[in-house]
Amino acid sequence: MTEDLPVLPDIPCPFPSTFGAHPHPHPHAETAENDVLALLEGIDAPAGLRRRLADIGLGPLTGRLYPGTSRHGLRLAMLYYAQFCLHEDWITRQDPAALTRVYDRVLAAFDGEPVTPDDLPLTRLTARLARHLRAFRLPEHTGRFRTALSDYLGAHLWEADLQRHLRSPTLAEYRHLRPVVLGVRPLHELYPLIHERPVPAHLLGHPVVEALGAMMVNFHVLANDVHSLAKELRGERHPLNTVLVLRAERGLTLQQGIDATARAAAKELAAYQQLKAALPRLGLDHPALAAHLADVERLAADTVAWHLATPRYQAASRHQAAPDGGTGS
Repeated sequence: MTEDLPVLPDIPCPFPSTFGAHPHPHPHAETAENDVLALLEGIDAPAGLRRRLADIGLGPLTGRLYPGTSRHGLRLAMLYYAQFCLHEDWITRQDPAALTRVYDRVLAAFDGEPVTPDDLPLTRLTARLARHLRAFRLPEHTGRFRTALSDYLGAHLWEADLQRHLRSPTLAEYRHLRPVVLGVRPLHELYPLIHERPVPAHLLGHPVVEALGAMMVNFHVLANDVHSLAKELRGERHPLNTVLVLRAERGLTLQQGIDATARAAAKELAAYQQLKAALPRLGLDHPALAAHLADVERLAADTVAWHLATPRYQAASRHQAAPDGGTGS
């Protein structure tokens, strides 16, 4: 049984978006994209990865997300997107029991162990990403990214087990899983490098700043789960998505689940603004931190426009949704 996917509600965002404000390509977008594509050829990346990166607009759309970055910073962002896409496609074909061994090897390569001819493309790409990261000579930020990457990979063990056993999590469980498995937190950890902001790493570890980051990650989860729903229902065997978890747990219609998810996204941004207003009172009004938070806010504002502009999601939204079958992310 199928039903048309309802019209997606607007998700209001109070932060300024620059995604549509730059009609001309980023001056380094083509060069940085070519750098990454050449690197992928050197690690024997699967042929489908190129198509996947084209579907997310690796060069032109990433350039619009980061209009003021250097070639070095833009290439770092693209390398992360390539790693994310490679992993997301690779994991769909894996036995969850083998993932721990692979992830241990990926993290060892990140830490500097030499890659071998037997290593997977994911391991080789991670080693290249780590090498690029270390070129910034900011080890505390490299360490924070490494922790976030480890958490991201570990959460996929959890998600893969749910998928393998066709088990739908409760909302309480899913709230812990989804923010880690989406991959936004590692990207946030790259932001001081991508944008070349000298924000002290110890400030990022302050509990208030950590809470602000978690709220923004939650916003991305909820906004993504609204906009990726059609893709997941169409393409996956056992979709895991906030909309579907809410619908199952609360007895909602698909439209009600979508609306509830959109409202939850707006509430995360409201909570973020309220907590951020307390930073000066808490002695946390560091200029570099303020600039970093502005970068993160701009990503939140740009994310909806990015989804609407990306062929990967536009192609899916033109199909009918099958809410009782499929799989998703």
